[in-house]
Amino acid sequence: MNRYLGKIKALLGITSLNSNLLFITKCFDLRLNESKHYQLALIHRSSPGAENNERLELLGDAVLDLIVADYLFHNFPELNEGELTKLKAKLISREQLNQIGHEIGLVENLNLEKQKDLDPSLLIGNVLEAIFGAVYLDQGYQKTKQVAVKMFEQTCDIRTLSENLHDAKSLLLEWSQKARKNIRIKIHPEENENFRAKIYIGETLIAQGEGRSKKRAEKNAARKALKVIDIER
Repeated sequence: MNRYLGKIKALLGITSLNSNLLFITKCFDLRLNESKHYQLALIHRSSPGAENNERLELLGDAVLDLIVADYLFHNFPELNEGELTKLKAKLISREQLNQIGHEIGLVENLNLEKQKDLDPSLLIGNVLEAIFGAVYLDQGYQKTKQVAVKMFEQTCDIRTLSENLHDAKSLLLEWSQKARKNIRIKIHPEENENFRAKIYIGETLIAQGEGRSKKRAEKNAARKALKVIDIER
């Protein structure tokens, strides 16, 4: 049994069968060199102790920005500079990263066991950025790019996003990236079988809209939000 475990450890490139590290190796198809970077990436600033993932989050944000810009430049030659900027803003928006984090199972691997008052769903994008900061430090740019591109291609319909660059939600997300504001959209079913979408900047509700579908409610709310922040469509 010990021999078998040793082979697994050697294969994964880690010194212990920590469940978080196993998740990362499987999810991102990695052989870890320095597991400490990945462990740190999962520690939120509110957790006890001196170290947290904020510095890795900053690094990962910059790395993802470059990777996505690089990818779009080479794969969407028909888009001009403004359109590339809008599409990049969509892909690396907090909402999009949160959604990707949900899809790949990050919620179950956040190091927030003792932080009962925190909502993990609001932190997923930050942790995802921190993980990519760790991948960059451990694996270098090319491997990080390979992992990130695969993740985006498997979780996002990039071509469809490129075809919907000028809708209200896209303009809102583009503004949030430029203004460095955290936009959140919450959608709830109504009793009349409609849906209501609420748009927040941070914790402040700025607009809401209703529709027969989630998409329509979101679109109506986004139009109102653009008026609130005074953006011309």
